Parts: sequence; structure tokens; C-alpha cells
Amino acid sequence: MKIVPRVLKLEVNNAGRDFVVGDIHGELPKLIKQLKTLEFNTSTDRLICVGDLVDRGPESAKTLELLDKPWFYSVLGNHEVLMVSSMKYNNSSDRMIWLSNGGEWIASTSPAQWPAWFDTIEQLPLAIEVENREGTRYGIVHADFPGDHWDELANFSEEDAARCVWSRGSFNSRSKHVIEGIDVLIHGHNVVEEELHLGNRWYIEPGAFKGNDFIIKQL
Repeated sequence: MKIVPRVLKLEVNNAGRDFVVGDIHGELPKLIKQLKTLEFNTSTDRLICVGDLVDRGPESAKTLELLDKPWFYSVLGNHEVLMVSSMKYNNSSDRMIWLSNGGEWIASTSPAQWPAWFDTIEQLPLAIEVENREGTRYGIVHADFPGDHWDELANFSEEDAARCVWSRGSFNSRSKHVIEGIDVLIHGHNVVEEELHLGNRWYIEPGAFKGNDFIIKQL
């Protein structure tokens, strides 16, 4: 699967609230429960996911249905890449990695569902940009940002785009490097015990598939 450095820019939500959530990984019932606690209103509020909608949790197929909801947005995660690479493009090495990391749920679904899922996933943006009503600009990228300025993203090479969904480099080194051109950059991918801020990056993936609650941040 070719990873395209596509950026989705969302308009300011003047009608309701915007939230961002860590990797869902098929934990849809838990997500719905937490959204109810927040009194999330699907008519006015929006939820943005940092990617990795599928695998490991019990409801991967139903989680993908969120992509049809007008209030839900997601960037591309590495588990979505593995899914499409494995099943659409028949990459055998990616299939082995995927099936050993939660992808076995696909066997219980109908192949008739797959083409629509693959098409939708391949249209997911690599990044989402959104501004709140106070003027703070947020960027959402699944794993990492291998650049110095937010505006570089649209011209990322295929290698750089892949690092956006796969790399743990900045996280592992606990880099406090500030990305210019964006106020806050939000990542998932790397499991943290609690929300972690490094430079102007927020890491918000607590590992809901391990039994932990989601980190859901209002923007």
C-alpha cells in the first residue's frame, strides 16, 4: 500500500466540541461508554482518532463503520496499512505481521465487505489539522513527524510518510523537538501510562486493548 502524505483540514467547529482519542483497536463498546460520560452529541460534536481503528479488540469490523459517520474522523494508522497491504495487495510478510498482531478477526467477516473497507482506508489522510475557537491549531499524526515544520508534510517522501505511521524514534528518545507551524501535534501508536507531553507533542495512547480507559482530549 502506498502511503500518500494527504492532509485533511477541518473547519472550526462553531456548533459544538472537538475531541481527539487514542488508538481504538476495536474497543468500540468502551469508546461508546466513555463518550456517553462526556455527553458527546453526534449532532454537533466531532471525534478525531489518531489511527489504528482495528485489531486486538473485539469489534474491529464495527469500529470501521465509524468512518461512515459525519462526526467521526481518523488519520491512517499502521494497523490499517497492514490490513490493506495484506488483504488487497497480498503482501505475505505484512500478512504474517498483521495476523500475529490482532488481524485474525478478518477471518470471521464476509469477503464481500472487504473492498469497501480497503477503499475507505486508502482515502484516509496521513494527517488532520484542526483549529479550535480560541485559535489553537492542532495536528494529528499517528506515530511520528520526521520534519521540522508542519508545512513540510504535504511534500513528504514515501519514506517520510511511512515514518509517520510506523516510527517510534521521537518517542523512544523522548525528543522535546518542537515542530514549527503547528501549536500542538498529537500522536498515538506508543503506549503511555498517562498522557505525555514532549516539546509540542502530546502522546495519548494508553492501550485500551490492555484494559485501560481511553484518553479523550477536548481540543
